[in-house]
Amino acid sequence: MARLHVAGSGAALALVLAAATACSSDSGGGAAHPPSAAGVPSATSAAPSPTPNPLATSPVPAGDPTAAAMNAYLQGLAKKGKFTGVAEVVRHGQVLARFAAGKADEAKNTPNRPDTIFRIASVSKQFTAMLVLKLQDQGKVKLDDKVCPYLVPTYIKSCPAAWRPITVREILVHTSGIPDISEMPDFFTKLDQPTTTKEIISRFVNKPLDFKPGTGWKYSNSGYILAGAIIEKVTGRSYGEVLQQQITAPLQLQHTGYSETDPPDGWAKGYLTVGKPAGHINGSQANAAGGVYTTADDLARWDRSFGANLVAPPATVKLAFTSQADCPSGGCLDSPSSGYAFGWLVDRLNGHRYLYHPGLLEGYHASNVYLPDDDIAVVALSNVQDTDVNGIARHLAELALKP
Repeated sequence: MARLHVAGSGAALALVLAAATACSSDSGGGAAHPPSAAGVPSATSAAPSPTPNPLATSPVPAGDPTAAAMNAYLQGLAKKGKFTGVAEVVRHGQVLARFAAGKADEAKNTPNRPDTIFRIASVSKQFTAMLVLKLQDQGKVKLDDKVCPYLVPTYIKSCPAAWRPITVREILVHTSGIPDISEMPDFFTKLDQPTTTKEIISRFVNKPLDFKPGTGWKYSNSGYILAGAIIEKVTGRSYGEVLQQQITAPLQLQHTGYSETDPPDGWAKGYLTVGKPAGHINGSQANAAGGVYTTADDLARWDRSFGANLVAPPATVKLAFTSQADCPSGGCLDSPSSGYAFGWLVDRLNGHRYLYHPGLLEGYHASNVYLPDDDIAVVALSNVQDTDVNGIARHLAELALKP
């Protein structure tokens, strides 16, 4: 298994889901699907015009060259066995690609569909980081608070001397120096076993730091385990409940959530390569660092909610996207990037702001991309670990940027 380095109701916006029609398929096992158009109820002649839904989507016009290029690209990958999963691209509300290929469950011969649920591994960090930012807006936590007062005595008996200067900000942006839980010898052997946040923390609380807090950058899932603990501490609720109340219900992410066991029925089973099943994952082990599940539709909606300022106020959205730490020379996570924000890698693509986060967990590979200045969301989710989702997503983004 690859290292888990990219591995983890409020008022709702009214919408109506229109049924998708006329899908196409090919011998490569992939299919392009029209979008489920999200609109608002039509008004009667006597009623005032409804407020436009900023997250509404619509099919791209027939014959659109960009959509055709994306479909041809994804069909080609599917035919070569290089893409199993779901890819979606939304630009200015128009769905340029909504493509599914391969099997969600090879044993049951169940195909992936555009609405198939996937584990998204460390793409989960976007949700965890935003929860902390929202809780800061609510006065329940501050980014520059020290972490130990939130952890003692519920999660740890006492604060290690090396941890005393570590702040909430540092655990979210990987500058704390706390070693990564996924690099520890027992991580993979325990991956299928139920656990608790307290038990996971006990495995790294007494380990030496990789560097003095605030003096370096190294990816650490451990920091996000601690962030999940802080979320639970200040709210008095489970991570999954807070995620639902603060994010998924208000934004109507109807197929997104956190499970301490398995995602809901119909989720895509993980494979190391096509035909080679991965080991079972207990969601409690991935925790707040990588335990979120979702669909491509929901993830694209999540991205565009930032641009519509529905996730949080504009100042909080700006903060979420602002680099907090410089990446090493080879990029954060060995991926093209100049800095790390709150659950987002910061990069530029052909001069455009390019924010993304990969997710890698046994049997899964995910990439979520958002170009905020261009209102482009690109999602690539695969249940085959060796799939190059980051390269696929970047190429789709390049196509979306073409006039």
